[in-house]
Amino acid sequence: MFKGKVVAFALMLLVATSVYAGDVDPCASLAGITCASMKVNICPFGDFQLIRDGCTGVGTQYMWITARDVGLNPIPGIPWTDYWLNSCDPTKALFLCASPIAADSLTGANGTTSFQGRIAAGGCNIPAGALTSQGIFIAIQGKAVLSKPNCLVNQCLPIDILSPDLTGPGGIVNGIIGIEDLTVFGTTFNCVYPGPYPPGKTFNACCDFTHDGTTVNVSDFGAFGTHWQHKCQ
Repeated sequence: MFKGKVVAFALMLLVATSVYAGDVDPCASLAGITCASMKVNICPFGDFQLIRDGCTGVGTQYMWITARDVGLNPIPGIPWTDYWLNSCDPTKALFLCASPIAADSLTGANGTTSFQGRIAAGGCNIPAGALTSQGIFIAIQGKAVLSKPNCLVNQCLPIDILSPDLTGPGGIVNGIIGIEDLTVFGTTFNCVYPGPYPPGKTFNACCDFTHDGTTVNVSDFGAFGTHWQHKCQ
């Protein structure tokens, strides 16, 4: 009888372990960037700016994530593509391609990996009339990393996302850089922040691909033109 109870307990422990051990816990997991803030240009084709160049100075910065389970144990070996991201402002949601972001490696023994590559998506998370955004959140295996200590909302990383994919038919970002986007760009071309602006024009920080924070000019137009008619692969 005692032996039967031991076996039953062992089975219960095995089931509990399989449910919780190694299962990503969004409250226990961590995320961050290695500089105070980032500005990253993206394109649906996945061929614009590297994340590692999103900060001032030498291009060695990165975004990172540490996957941990409910027991705070690190989770190694998570694949490169088990990640998702989007704007913390739901009204500025990005148009994400099939694999918008990939890690630099599997999570290591400490459960950590980094992101230095490109983002394949469209849209801009900077609201109209603003120079910065609420940031972005990142999810691992479908679970967004949560803000500590209460873990009630997604953790927002201070990253501004800019893309030539500014809009689409009906004003909805569509993952294609086309005539609608050129029209939006035209309304801010040669505008200098904070104005005054000519009639029908205003400074749009989403078009400031050189990140100077003051002018949308021919250099920004060159960056726009390089990605003309690009779309998700």
